[in-house]
Amino acid sequence: MNDIRFYPAFCTVVIFSTFAASASSDAPGNAVLPNRGDTPDTLAQTGPADDSPVVLRPEEAERKRVAERLDTAALLYTGKAVTDRTRRMLKPPPGFTERAGPEYVIASEPPRVDFAVIPADPMFFSASPVASRSEKSNEAGPWACWSQATFDSRTGRFYSCIGDHGKYGGHIYPVEYDPAAKTVRCLPEINRALGRGLSTFTDGKVHGWLDLYQTSRTQRPHLWFCTYWAKYPEPDEEDYASGYSGGHIMSCDPLTGDCVDYGVPLKRASWPFHRLDTKRGILYAVGMFSEFLAWDVNAQRTLWAGYLPDGMAWYVRAFLIDEETGMVYCANGHERDPERHFLKYNPFTNRFSRLACHVPATTSPPSELDRDLGPYAPMRAHTAHRGPDGLFWCVTLSGQLFTFDPVTEEIVDKGPNWCGQQRYTGSMARSPGGRYLYYAPGAHGHGYSDGSPLIQYDTRTGTRKVLAFFFPHYFEKYGYTAGGTFSIRLDENGERLFMVWNGAFVEHNGERLSGDVFGNCSVMCVAIPETERRE
Repeated sequence: MNDIRFYPAFCTVVIFSTFAASASSDAPGNAVLPNRGDTPDTLAQTGPADDSPVVLRPEEAERKRVAERLDTAALLYTGKAVTDRTRRMLKPPPGFTERAGPEYVIASEPPRVDFAVIPADPMFFSASPVASRSEKSNEAGPWACWSQATFDSRTGRFYSCIGDHGKYGGHIYPVEYDPAAKTVRCLPEINRALGRGLSTFTDGKVHGWLDLYQTSRTQRPHLWFCTYWAKYPEPDEEDYASGYSGGHIMSCDPLTGDCVDYGVPLKRASWPFHRLDTKRGILYAVGMFSEFLAWDVNAQRTLWAGYLPDGMAWYVRAFLIDEETGMVYCANGHERDPERHFLKYNPFTNRFSRLACHVPATTSPPSELDRDLGPYAPMRAHTAHRGPDGLFWCVTLSGQLFTFDPVTEEIVDKGPNWCGQQRYTGSMARSPGGRYLYYAPGAHGHGYSDGSPLIQYDTRTGTRKVLAFFFPHYFEKYGYTAGGTFSIRLDENGERLFMVWNGAFVEHNGERLSGDVFGNCSVMCVAIPETERRE
């Protein structure tokens, strides 16, 4: 192996709570060193309060003015959902009929949709408390969701994460949606809970999967995640000098708001994608520069931390875990592999290998996003588990659907996922019976230009059914433009689909906008009509 850098495990464990009324301690003990069997205390630990008057940046003051004027239903700050069920959602945007082939259809019955704006605090931004010494900005914004959602069958609630891209004084919130109460709320803010003040560089988002898992050290399942910086390609030296050392491994008990910080596993690494093997308790993450992490959450022990062998580079935005075998797969991100062959990590031998199969070539005309990708784009999203057919269903960054069989290690091209220009898809869900996939193309904030569609893909027939076009209905009725989503999750029965939208209250002036839409995150809980989801 060439250029492999191994770093020993680092984990200082601290549990903290900001839910004073409901906080609980799992067991007595103190903060512990790595790999000991102690269980730590529950500690009240928050960052210093800043009571100074908030003065918004001029562009943020204008964004606030426009948002509050367009927000006719007063949704911005309440966390309360409104409910719609209208055939207006089934009206296609201009040009759809001309572009769509026979494999594209529109649902006969509209869904019932609960819609709520996430009440992030602050909703709008003042100037950064620390000025940047380089050309890279320290300003916060926009609010966005980059994490894959999860569903808690104990409570029937959905969870995801939002972040404000802040560098100093940044905010990351786990978000909870309660379908019974039709309310959305933010759980404790991560940077404040870590004790980071305004003079310390902070992480600005969570960019991977939220996975529920109960370790031998916790009484209940926790949400597991890693933190990620929001300054590119990485923080400046003065940012590191402020006390920042890299992205953290963390977990959160959604029932109490208690969080656990397991520290920084790899100095100066930050984690744009992560996922947990819930059968073996191994957390996997990939860093901004393709650093690969495998961390045993029960033993609190690093299995691997560093770079892959020469000619292999773990792609930084997606990988899948076959929980039947424990193997982990991604599309090769190394420049010497333009066809992007699948890579496999074997946690039992701690070895990497390159498979013979590779992602399918893009068959649709390139969009603006695809122009620099070449004919082969990396895998960007995939289903969580093997389906009844034994397959993972996946999609490339350019919107090419394909299946992956981990037994035969074969990939089969299934064609484009969408007939419009906005094919970029950041999240997929599969129905419990396995027949249907759900996704929303146009993930990176421009999905509204194709009507912000929600697609149901029939794995038996290849039919791509639009369950709803969310634009322009939500703009016309509520002033909100749903730009795109990276966060989709079905409930355990396949009846309700939860989505976190990146969008905003912005002017259109009767025309399509010219760019991506970010700034105000929202949730939709889509009740799929029984007639539209029969397996």
